[in-house]
Amino acid sequence: MRRRLSSWAFLLIALMAIGLMVGRWLWNPSDLPPPTSFRAWWWESRELDVAVQVGLVFAGALGIAALMPPEAKGAE
Repeated sequence: MRRRLSSWAFLLIALMAIGLMVGRWLWNPSDLPPPTSFRAWWWESRELDVAVQVGLVFAGALGIAALMPPEAKGAE
């Protein structure tokens, strides 16, 4: 079991390293906008925040629905 876990960890680290190298190769620094603070960027790009909140509400609703007992057949 430990060997299998370490092989998955190695694969994950290798994929992250490859993604970082490809990203740096394809994304030139001249393509980047001028640096702004994280707070200003987060306030200007609210789409990500709203999408995360919708996902969390949906996951919470599914979790509550999973905890509820099933309905009895024929009961009204």
